Amino acid sequence: MKKVVPLLLGALVLLQFCGCGGEKYKLNFDGYGFESAKKSYAPGDEVTVYFTAIGTDRDYRFTCDEDVKMKQDFDMAKGYILQFTMPDHDVTVHVNVSGGMMMDPDAHVNP
Repeated sequence: MKKVVPLLLGALVLLQFCGCGGEKYKLNFDGYGFESAKKSYAPGDEVTVYFTAIGTDRDYRFTCDEDVKMKQDFDMAKGYILQFTMPDHDVTVHVNVSGGMMMDPDAHVNP
C-alpha cells in the first residue's frame, strides 16, 4: 500500500503535464456537408473544416460565432476550406445556401 500511493500521485502529476484530459469544446455544424478531423478541440487548436456538398447552381455563405475569425478558401478536390483558432467555448459553423440562378439583393455590384 505504501508503494501504490506514491505511484498514483506520480501518475496524476504526469497527466497534468501531458495535456491529457484538458478542457475541450465542441465543434457543431448547422447543416449537412461539413467534415472535420475531430468533434471537439482544445482552446488554441487550429481547426480545419471542409464543406464538400457543393452544387454548381448554388451560392454558399459560411458564418460562425462573432468572436471567431474564420478564413475561407476553396480547393477543387476538397471543396470549401474553413479555418479558425478554437476559442474557449463551443463553436457552431453555419451554411446559408441560396440558388445561384436567383437574384441576390445582398450581392455587391461594381459600378
